[in-house]
Amino acid sequence: MNRSRLLLRPFIAGVLISVTFGLSACGSSGSQVSQSDRDRAVDEAQVAFRNFIATGAPLELGPCVAESLPGLHDWVVDIAHAPRQPVDDEPANQCQRYRSGQAHHFVELDEHGELLRAQ
Repeated sequence: MNRSRLLLRPFIAGVLISVTFGLSACGSSGSQVSQSDRDRAVDEAQVAFRNFIATGAPLELGPCVAESLPGLHDWVVDIAHAPRQPVDDEPANQCQRYRSGQAHHFVELDEHGELLRAQ
């Protein structure tokens, strides 16, 4: 193998590694969530839930508790049944900002404020 081909291999490997890392960093407002943001969102969601409960609003219809969270505007908080029911997946029963694509993440709590999922 000639010398120029041997020198080209590390260059190509470097480019591939750079592209891979570059692509993995994309989408911070999409599906990738840091564990610390997720934990903060769950904590803030439970605060929002307690505030919502204090208003006396009914939980039976699985209301949207918060359309955004302090410092985490890409998150919403919704109530769902435990175990989940088909009605929980109906767009009319989800937060407006999530349905419209303005928010990309949600915390889902049950009617007792317990975490069902956060993504």
